[in-house]
Amino acid sequence: MRRRIGSRVGVVVAAAGLAAAVCGAGPAVAAGDSGSRTVAVQACPDESTGPGMPPLKALAAQVTLPDGVTLPPGAAVFGARYPGDAQYVVAPGGWTCDVVFFAGDGGEQVYVHPGAHAADPPGASFTSLVQAVFDSGGVQTDVDLACPFIPQAVPPGGQCLAPPRQSADVVHAVRTGDPHLYAAAVSVPAGTREPNLAASGQAPAGTPPGRVFALVTLAGTGGAAQSISCALPGPAAASTCQAALGYLLATSATGQRLSAGRLSAALTDLNGFVASQAH
Repeated sequence: MRRRIGSRVGVVVAAAGLAAAVCGAGPAVAAGDSGSRTVAVQACPDESTGPGMPPLKALAAQVTLPDGVTLPPGAAVFGARYPGDAQYVVAPGGWTCDVVFFAGDGGEQVYVHPGAHAADPPGASFTSLVQAVFDSGGVQTDVDLACPFIPQAVPPGGQCLAPPRQSADVVHAVRTGDPHLYAAAVSVPAGTREPNLAASGQAPAGTPPGRVFALVTLAGTGGAAQSISCALPGPAAASTCQAALGYLLATSATGQRLSAGRLSAALTDLNGFVASQAH
């Protein structure tokens, strides 16, 4: 259990993490980007952080799309402010953005979904959702975020406390070209509820979840883990989820440590996987 500033206590989905190693990282740009593909940032409403916390970091007015990431029509880049930190995520432009910050450990998440704002996003249900975890707030939560999909997340003598992933999941190890940097793309079939991914696990009770695409990254065993999961309706679902996953990969602790060539190859591999599963 973790206390979230501005709301009641919420339970973090097991697939929720990015270690503090990337705190303070702004809208990262892939190496080699020409700097010409800039898009405006839609600011998420701020969440109250309470006394004694650093001020919320200012958002960039625009960010540059990394090479290999294409923003489809109707999609947008949302910006979320945290104490001393700012994070960015791709989602449908007309949706609602809820920022989640856990004061006890610095965990950072964002939920982008249709409809009204949710007072407690981690405890809510969503039929459609883009959810990203930028900072898990701790070493074990990094492990538990990644270990259902990246076995290397469990250090020697450690353990994975997350639920086992569903057998119906299709998990693809994205080729990073670096044996110490990991990324796993996940396709969860419609009708399967994957508890380790918010966009699937938080589907309304009694409602079969739709198809979910997700990406989990890990910057080395014992390093920072991040995730994004994406459940969208309609024919544009694959292209928007593809952009959401690609942007997270490029700006993650893992992506920022890849050379321009290796990042480009990883994005091509990721995009190909999503396209192959979009049926």
